[in-house]
Amino acid sequence: MLKKEQDPMGQAIYNFYHNGDVNPILVDTNITSGEELPVEHLFRSYHEMPYLEKKALELVKGKVLDIGAGAGAHSLHLQNSGYNVTAMDISELSCEVMTERGVENVICGDVWNCKLERFDTILLMMNGIGLVKNLEGLSFFFEYIKQFLNPSGQILLDSSDLKYMYDGEDVSELNLTEGYYGCLHYHLTYKDSVADPFPWLFVDFENLRNLAVNKGWDAKLIYEDEHYHYLVKLILE
Repeated sequence: MLKKEQDPMGQAIYNFYHNGDVNPILVDTNITSGEELPVEHLFRSYHEMPYLEKKALELVKGKVLDIGAGAGAHSLHLQNSGYNVTAMDISELSCEVMTERGVENVICGDVWNCKLERFDTILLMMNGIGLVKNLEGLSFFFEYIKQFLNPSGQILLDSSDLKYMYDGEDVSELNLTEGYYGCLHYHLTYKDSVADPFPWLFVDFENLRNLAVNKGWDAKLIYEDEHYHYLVKLILE
């Protein structure tokens, strides 16, 4: 769980919601620097969401767990559409805002340490699967998450193949300390609040599918855009 003083994204969400503060979240990684995440984007309505997110929400069924729910954009839309939704985030401030916005079921905690019920749909949007940190963590996740899914349940998640970031280089020949080009180190800043660097995974579909199949999942590619950002549905075979 992220404490308030160590949580730039949570502070940005809280200050935008309460004070209209539009200062962006600054994002640096080991391959990019100075990118801005507009905090208002985290409060987008369904009509403002990209096609991939709308498609994911259309595929939702039954009881839903929204992991990494942030300001609650997806959870609120699903709740207002009649779904039983539980929103989960490690940010105390984000969870406060979600509750104030009307999300009825909010868990402030880490999926690795929480006792959860079983769900029909587990949702990880905005590359929420990155929380697994690396390919070994993704493999472990595919086994671990089974305990929270009902029979015939599904996981809906998106990620990106970052090969487009390397200007046509053969990514198999890159000399990377992490061993895989989608393993990034993130550094978030909001005004004077600076988070400790943390690892985050972006995974290409082929690697995701192979790791999923090895753990008994069927991985179906639902959509992919021109920047290799894709949506996948996973069900247990």
